[in-house]
Amino acid sequence: MKTQLYCTVLLVLVLAATAAADVYLHIPPGSNNRFDENTRDRRNANRLFDSQNNNRGGYNVQNYFLYEGSELEVRWTNQHACGPNHKTHCNILLQYRCDDPANMRDGAVTATIPETPQGPTDETYSRFGMHEDHDWYQLCKTTERNKGLFTASQQLQGESARFTRQNPGGTRRGLECPEERDYYPYWRPTGWVDIAYLTDEPETLCPLVLAQTENLHPRHYCALNLTNSDRKLIPISPGQCALANGTWTAVPPIAPTQTPECKMAPWTRDNHLGNTLDGEVARYRWKVPTGVYSENCVFRIRYNITTGDYKAWDGADYQQNDRQGEKLGLTEKYGYEAPFTNNPQVDPFGMGFTLQLAINTAQYGRTFQDRSHLFSIRPRPEGVLPTAKIHNLNVEGKRGNIVQVFPGVEYQFAPATLNMKVGDYYHVQWSGSNNNPGNNDGNGQAQTDRSNIAPLLSRTMVYPTSIHNISLAKNAFADLYEPQYRGSIDELNDAGTYFSSGLLQASKSGETHFLCTRNNDFSNRQQKGTIVVEDTQSEADYIGIIVGSIAAAFVVAAIITAGVVYAIRSRSASAAKANAATDNSRGFSKLHDEPSVARATAPAPTSSTVSPVDLSEVGS
Repeated sequence: MKTQLYCTVLLVLVLAATAAADVYLHIPPGSNNRFDENTRDRRNANRLFDSQNNNRGGYNVQNYFLYEGSELEVRWTNQHACGPNHKTHCNILLQYRCDDPANMRDGAVTATIPETPQGPTDETYSRFGMHEDHDWYQLCKTTERNKGLFTASQQLQGESARFTRQNPGGTRRGLECPEERDYYPYWRPTGWVDIAYLTDEPETLCPLVLAQTENLHPRHYCALNLTNSDRKLIPISPGQCALANGTWTAVPPIAPTQTPECKMAPWTRDNHLGNTLDGEVARYRWKVPTGVYSENCVFRIRYNITTGDYKAWDGADYQQNDRQGEKLGLTEKYGYEAPFTNNPQVDPFGMGFTLQLAINTAQYGRTFQDRSHLFSIRPRPEGVLPTAKIHNLNVEGKRGNIVQVFPGVEYQFAPATLNMKVGDYYHVQWSGSNNNPGNNDGNGQAQTDRSNIAPLLSRTMVYPTSIHNISLAKNAFADLYEPQYRGSIDELNDAGTYFSSGLLQASKSGETHFLCTRNNDFSNRQQKGTIVVEDTQSEADYIGIIVGSIAAAFVVAAIITAGVVYAIRSRSASAAKANAATDNSRGFSKLHDEPSVARATAPAPTSSTVSPVDLSEVGS
């Protein structure tokens, strides 16, 4: 889409004003604006951000931490096709952002944060969830919108960045800026770090994305004191900034060491929140950045679909904006009168009768969004080399049958099959809620999410095998775990919603299967998984590394399965090394303590006055 001002090529990540279609995060668990509701529908679709998803989507608040440099299998479902499907154009953008706890929190209520800033010590104010800060939203309200954007037949009701073709009324959701939400790459500093851009046209779009990503390229804004200016809105071009006696100011790249990946999106079918061609949900393996330590991070996915009648980056520009929808030239293209307006009536057969098309010009194209609850990024434990590979093994889904949890999913280990090599590390972790809908199906105490792990001889079986039948696990738990007996254990009712194994290491090759005894309910649902450990090219590469085994993960759940909730007992590094040296035959690894780190903030430029970088004439 060509632009009048200093806009990038627009890969049109845009939203619609109404209707419900969808993208849902499953790992990390997406909120879809939920907090901790015990109802199937979320209570507030405007709590933190504009998702445009169905009210029944999302998981209640739950938190994780990820080790720096570890690999997380991001998992999601999207409804309207993507990848080499050839039925629509699509783009999927994965991003994360970390910030100070004063500016980013899950909150404790479902209400939307007030627009008027309140003191940080105000207990009532601190109960509201928050992903962007007040300065960001006030900047959105006081910065002029990009009038080089294609608005079709929509009548925008204001001149600031609050108003877009997809949000012509400027409705507020949390403290999100509608223009930044709708368009990518955005021309002003945002604080969101790009992870990956997945598209159906990588040959065309990937060079443009890499040439404009905020990770690697600066953004600019107009530093302007509005109180000393006659202008009502902050300009977004250097020329207009100079005329307003402002200073066109550069903001350095946000993550110069993190080049986003751009490639073909996974194939998904239309009208379906299901699996890709390989039988799994859409997914992307994210390597968590190193050197970014924060207790307050959010993951974001945006999913755009665009009609092929015109392309967002080819053939339409701001000069084709008109309320009658004629300037796109669709009449000439199709050979009959074809105005680009809402619900037009057309006569493609030329026989004197018309057919009404279901078109909303605010939705061509359209973007859906989901975000995680807060998660943390923490440093590797001492002694784990920066080059060592760390895998994450999690549980996705929530309590209920397939109908009750939709568009979420039932419980499943994620990934269902974890492939590793000897010497790799892995981190077993899950979380959940005690406040699911009271009538949702499941075992154990109503409303509660619980998981455990018990060893299987085969994934076709439902009875766990004795841990003594698995040579790698035999006697392994003796030095790693100390039992704590409490309450109702047979169905894990008194276990916590959260579990972390700490960091474990695989030292022997082999394949081991496991299940969750509570949630694996034959003929209703399955929760099973497999870990496969392959030999490396040279086992000598691991001399000096503390030996371990995949059995450590099974120990955790085997003991829980037996009716005991276990607390991980810390062991000193020297004791661990001694055990590894004297009892290597046990084949289990040191269970690293979870690090406690101070709250830190990853680079996230925010300013009370920012405007776009000059990226004009990039693409068409």
